[in-house]
Amino acid sequence: MACGIIEDTSEITVTYTYILKNQRGITLQITSDFGIAELVSNGNSFQCETIANPGYIGGFCSGDLEIRIPNSDKGYHCVGSPLPSKGLCFTDDDGLFTISSGTIFTEIKTQTYEYVLTTEILDGVFGLPK
Repeated sequence: MACGIIEDTSEITVTYTYILKNQRGITLQITSDFGIAELVSNGNSFQCETIANPGYIGGFCSGDLEIRIPNSDKGYHCVGSPLPSKGLCFTDDDGLFTISSGTIFTEIKTQTYEYVLTTEILDGVFGLPK
């Protein structure tokens, strides 16, 4: 016979999915700080997942995101908090790295968020270091 209190220490977690859909009309190279680099053709998406507790208010799965036009030095470089913004993102950096107020993402189904990269958004690209 044992005595004492047994506590359930398991935490409930859910998977949050983030999708950047390329509607730019050209292939884009999208790289995150987790070493994920993909060529994303028009109409396709870059996707990542984060496992977190319910109520998570973070955003995109990394703290660093680069969207580059292949074979050029043109694109965007976005960074999440606590790093200071470099002013090279296509939106306010915090809008990409949160799903709370001010986010750029639209919830398309439970815990799945999408943002569409359109021609208008990517027309103001910056020069990036190679």
